[in-house]
Amino acid sequence: MKPTILLLHGALNTSNQFSALSQKLEPFFDVHTLDFSGHSQVPYEGVLNMQVLVGDISRYVEQMESETFHIFGYSMGGYAALSYAKSHPKKLGKMMTLATKWDWNPTSAAQEVAMLNPEVMSAKIPAYVAKLQSWFGADNWSKVVHNTTALMHDLGHGGGLSADDFRKMETDVLILRGSEDKMVSAASSMDVASWLKNGTYKEIVGAPHPLEKVDVDVLVGEIIDFCGIKE
Repeated sequence: MKPTILLLHGALNTSNQFSALSQKLEPFFDVHTLDFSGHSQVPYEGVLNMQVLVGDISRYVEQMESETFHIFGYSMGGYAALSYAKSHPKKLGKMMTLATKWDWNPTSAAQEVAMLNPEVMSAKIPAYVAKLQSWFGADNWSKVVHNTTALMHDLGHGGGLSADDFRKMETDVLILRGSEDKMVSAASSMDVASWLKNGTYKEIVGAPHPLEKVDVDVLVGEIIDFCGIKE
């Protein structure tokens, strides 16, 4: 029986961003994905924070039949993965993250939130807004953006993980970062890897932040190698 892996998508995206990765992983894993709250065409009226995303993972995992499972989280999905691991370590196998921003504080959160103004986005990056509209609906995409700003604001004001939280985790974690990622610092990624009892930091040479620009075969190789699977 193949091991199970759960893929967690990034902010302002859906599980569809894993279509290429899922296809490449299927020979090795029973692949599962989910869509986080506030990231669909169904309007989300609550306040989005990391606790909500952890709840999404918990509910999905309860429906899975696997005794243990691995998790791969991209960007914000990686942060949600380790937030889940903080309180749900028992069934976890290996955990891998890619392009995850770890250094959340009031200043860094404000910088991220400043880039997520729907009116400014419509004027400056219309092609990207058109993608958001196709994913979340013409009337709902701006709500998804506002949900994401609430999530980032919460992370920057005490809603995230502390160094002590990372130090208490027992799970084996691989922190991946593209060497050309301009959104995620190497220093903060290495810090998190060093705080974890079983943390490893590794760079994918030449990879930028967007998942679709990362060599999927290289990424698959990192995942199956860390999970101890032979090709």
